[in-house]
Amino acid sequence: MLTWNTPAKINLFLNLRRVRDDGYHEIVSVMQTVALYDQLQVAVVDGKSREKISLTTNHQGLEQDSLNNIIVTAYHRFWQATGKDPVEVKVHLDKRIPVEAGMGGGSSDAAAMLLILNRIAQTHLATRDLEAMAATLGSDVPFFIRGGTAIATGRGERIEPLETRVKPFPLLVVKPKSFGISTAIAYQLYRRRRRYQEIDPAQLIDALKDRPPVDDLEPLLINDFENVLFDTYPELDKMALAMKDLGIGRPLLSGSGAAMIGFLSAKPGKTLQKKIQNAFPGDQYEVFVTETLPQPVGTPQLSGRV
Repeated sequence: MLTWNTPAKINLFLNLRRVRDDGYHEIVSVMQTVALYDQLQVAVVDGKSREKISLTTNHQGLEQDSLNNIIVTAYHRFWQATGKDPVEVKVHLDKRIPVEAGMGGGSSDAAAMLLILNRIAQTHLATRDLEAMAATLGSDVPFFIRGGTAIATGRGERIEPLETRVKPFPLLVVKPKSFGISTAIAYQLYRRRRRYQEIDPAQLIDALKDRPPVDDLEPLLINDFENVLFDTYPELDKMALAMKDLGIGRPLLSGSGAAMIGFLSAKPGKTLQKKIQNAFPGDQYEVFVTETLPQPVGTPQLSGRV
């Protein structure tokens, strides 16, 4: 069995530019993996299933439509691209990354599926080949082939790793339980705004090359989706204000939402933990205290028989 912890991501910088001829937006984004994970378990089986893949998950909404999950799509895309005979597998997804939160959980799961199949099939595909395959699944998927810190351009599928000396930063992640925001809806709302500007990420990229304190990074954090989603979903603005009351200088929308993130100066002690619980009660919010993962991900860990 192959087990892989699939990390979430945040966007430290997200500038939406023109609408391309193919209907996608041109973007420039600085992405960063964080230590919040789904877990994917893949076991090779000797069976005769026509689908060749079964997927179970602890998430009720995803379980009901498992055959249309991006993990299943990634499975079929891998065998189509390599031309090899499919190996039958049973997959279990332990879903921990919040859904429709702008944290790339589904994209990370799909990238993990490609990495695992590359190991199972012993195809030894290069990273760039896997990234090209991943780009056919979704704009964020190629980033998760390596993870770490990277700049994404094009529609988000062109990935260039960034060399940084940044240490892991403690991070607060808050997602309302009452709603999520699909990427498609977020882009539709932004397109109606019809006001685009090009913002240069160079200052942030230069800052990441050193060991900057949080206070130096916060003024450089940008997410263009905030310009429309805060008006459409007032709860997001309310969450940002509550984060500021906790001492977070720059609450930031995560990707296309609906999670808000904020850097902490240190891992929270009991006093701050209590304040976080009071500001974001568990019956209304999914709350995570985690940290950034500046370094690229490794390879799936093998356990048992493949």
